[in-house]
Amino acid sequence: MKRFAFWALMAVSLSANLAMAAVAVWQRRLEPASEPRLFSEVALDPDQRARIAELRSRLMATRHEHVRRITELRQQLAGTIMHQPADPAAVEGILRSISEVQAGYQEAVVAHVLAVRDVLRPEQRPVFEKVVAEQMSARGPMQHGDCPVPAKE
Repeated sequence: MKRFAFWALMAVSLSANLAMAAVAVWQRRLEPASEPRLFSEVALDPDQRARIAELRSRLMATRHEHVRRITELRQQLAGTIMHQPADPAAVEGILRSISEVQAGYQEAVVAHVLAVRDVLRPEQRPVFEKVVAEQMSARGPMQHGDCPVPAKE
């Protein structure tokens, strides 16, 4: 019974990960490329605009690397849970690695938010804070558009 429960849990976990990846790919195809929402809602000077664009570019490169690594880990997980006999320690290690990569990306997002906020003047920050609050409460982790200066929806 324990073996069945373990495999059932792994199958559910893998299904959830695949569904999340499919939704992310689907959203990427539906969303048009546009400039960050903040650019249309706050009167930024050219220097601010350039600095925020550079910060966003760096975050997107970081995001790309995190997505690549998680995809790689999920492939390892699929192979590991299908291997006979099961190796629960290996599965646990891969799941831990996935969690670490996800946490690393969330840390990068927080650092990005703080860096963008530092570029803004005090009177510009309330709009930014509103955009960040909406974005972080409306989306799950690692979805396309995950960026505190998101594309206008």
